[in-house]
Amino acid sequence: MSPRLEPVLRATAVELFTGIPDGDMARIARFCSEKRYAEGATIFSQGDPGDAMFIVAEGLVKLVSLSSAGTETILHILKQGEIFGELFYAEERRAFDAVARTDVVVTVIPRKSFEEILSSLPAVAENFIRLLSRRLLRVQQGFADFGHTWSYQRLARVLLHLGTEHGVPTPEGTLIRLRLTHEDLAKLIGTTRETVSTQVKKLKKMGLLKRDGRRFVLNMELLTKFVSPDEVGAVQAAGR
Repeated sequence: MSPRLEPVLRATAVELFTGIPDGDMARIARFCSEKRYAEGATIFSQGDPGDAMFIVAEGLVKLVSLSSAGTETILHILKQGEIFGELFYAEERRAFDAVARTDVVVTVIPRKSFEEILSSLPAVAENFIRLLSRRLLRVQQGFADFGHTWSYQRLARVLLHLGTEHGVPTPEGTLIRLRLTHEDLAKLIGTTRETVSTQVKKLKKMGLLKRDGRRFVLNMELLTKFVSPDEVGAVQAAGR
C-alpha cells in the first residue's frame, strides 16, 4: 500500500468516506492500491468483469458508451475524487468504457474487498447508498431533459454542469478547465458536431459564452436563466 493512500482516500472520495474514523480509514486503505494510466489508455472496456471500483486520485476519466453502430457517447467526465465502476451490483460485466482523458492515477478497491467494507462499516454503506441515489436522480433528470428539450438547451445544460464541475472564476466569466472540441460536446449531448457548431454560435451571440482557444468561458448567471423551465419560451425565441 502506498504511504500516501490513506490521506488521498479521505481527501478525494469525500462523499464516500464522510464521517469515517481514522482507524477505519486505515483499514480501508489496506484494501486499496493505485494504478497509473497514460492519456488515452483504457481503464476498463465494455464487457469486462465488474471486479473493482475506482476513485480518481489525479487527472480526468471519461465514461464512454458505444452503440452497435460504433457511435460514441460520452456519459460523464470525472474529476479528482469521483468514483466509477461501482455498478458491479447491477451488472456482472462493464456496461461502458472508462478511458483516461489525461494522465491519471486511480485508487482501486477490489469488489470483494469493497463488499467486506460495506458489510463491516455501516457508515460507508450509508454514504454509498446516498451517493448512488444522487447519481440515479441525475440520470433520471438527464433522461427527462433529453426527451423534452432542444439540442441547444441540452448543450446549455451540459455547459452549465461542466462549469460547475470543472470551472474556475475569471474576470471574463467561468473558465472550463477542459479542452473541449465540438465533437466532444456532440458526444455529451447525443447530436452531431455540425449541430453543436451551429448552437455554439447561437449561444455566443446571446452572450452566454466566449471561447478562449479550445476552452469555454461561461456566463453562469445567464446560462442558469437559459436552462430554467420558466425561461423556455424566451430561450426558444432568442435561439431563432
